[in-house]
Amino acid sequence: MKKLMTLSIALLMLCGLFSGCSVSTESTARGVETPAQASQTENEESLDQSVQASAEGRKTISMWFWGANENQKAAFQAALIDVYNSSQNEYELVIEYRNTVDNDIPVALSASSGPDIIYTSGPSFCNVYVTEDKLVDLTPYAEQYGWKDRLLQVYYDACTVDGKLYSVPNSISVGGIFYNKALFQENNWQVPSTLAEMIDIMEEAKSMGLYGGSGGNRGWRPSNDNFSSVMINHFVSPTNLYECLSGNQPFSNPEMLAGVQMMQDWYKAGYLAGNDYTALDSQEAVQLIADKRAAFLMAPTLYIQFAANSFTDNKIDEFGFAPMPNLYAPDKDVYDLTMPCSFAVNTSSKAPDECAKILDIMLSAEFCTTMTEYWPGYWAVPLKDMSGVDDSNMAGMSIKFMEIIKEAVPQINAGNFGYHPSAFFPPVTQDEWRNVDSVWQGVMTPEEFLNAVDKAFAEELEAGLVAPLAKPAV
Repeated sequence: MKKLMTLSIALLMLCGLFSGCSVSTESTARGVETPAQASQTENEESLDQSVQASAEGRKTISMWFWGANENQKAAFQAALIDVYNSSQNEYELVIEYRNTVDNDIPVALSASSGPDIIYTSGPSFCNVYVTEDKLVDLTPYAEQYGWKDRLLQVYYDACTVDGKLYSVPNSISVGGIFYNKALFQENNWQVPSTLAEMIDIMEEAKSMGLYGGSGGNRGWRPSNDNFSSVMINHFVSPTNLYECLSGNQPFSNPEMLAGVQMMQDWYKAGYLAGNDYTALDSQEAVQLIADKRAAFLMAPTLYIQFAANSFTDNKIDEFGFAPMPNLYAPDKDVYDLTMPCSFAVNTSSKAPDECAKILDIMLSAEFCTTMTEYWPGYWAVPLKDMSGVDDSNMAGMSIKFMEIIKEAVPQINAGNFGYHPSAFFPPVTQDEWRNVDSVWQGVMTPEEFLNAVDKAFAEELEAGLVAPLAKPAV
């Protein structure tokens, strides 16, 4: 049964059904679609760099990443490639940028080949590779470098299998509400502390001809995860979701059923851009906030990548982000958590010790600082203590992103967190949960939806593909 389940998931992953970065007409920054950012020519240039590195007498350590733009490549160059390559003279780290990385990784691993450092769209995908002995057990390196003490427990635990660490998270991403400070000031609106206050603002916005809330999944249906995660983790206690993901109760429990029904009610009320939800992509959803055409956008901080394009120059001070109000602990700020991606080491690698050194650089405050300066929204290393992240040179969206993360980390340390499907649900369950838009649009009932999620999850739980969870306090 387990082998059949693993094979089925591997085939589905190969087809790109669940991938955080699969490309059809667009590529993505882990669950958020962006314009295609790399071409075959760029891939060939990366291979040329690898050959050059070998010619210089160094052994190449390879790493694949999704197609990145020039600024994002510059971030990797400054924060990782130059730092590692200058630290010794025996090895050369070469990053190859591939739009099709999520499809390429399982193909390469099935042939016992591929890069030294493995990119995955989150730890649940690593679990599949672990069952096939494709990933190095990183536990000795975690002990050597102190990763468990350094990283937030909820992120570290999610990357383990049977108590052993097999991947490391790249970043914290927290869900909340985006809003426009200027729009709020013009209408004497206050940041809501309750869902009732949030609804009042959205209804008033609708009466003014605005969108009550923004959102959209055009071109990238996995965007459903982002909006549904913020809602469900604030309508339903994370402890309830913890019990579901631990196999102690079905997803179709009364509290979860009520939460899914509430999501449907909000969708029908127009709090996700109304009839335009399927016509808007993520950049356009953020642009509505920048243009003062929507009261809120419920989304993870991954969307700051889009906000950087919309809140430019004189608009930067209008950008606002706040924790989403919740139904179960009104006195606490609760954040649903995800990670854009995770990294592992290929068992075929000839230099696992060096790969671990590279991962250690990627789990440092210095790496977090440089990457956030270049690339806000994607690289807030999930450190228990963010005080070592130097934001003195950050500006624009970089400093705003880091301020959000630094405010969220103490709450996460206190257990005030929930679970984003893309990071904490196993792959098939993720895909089934993504059908939540069928509930919103009345194609499925909440009961039918949750029964389908239960069926998928039960099979993956039996197959051992569910990531371990740290228990929330709310």
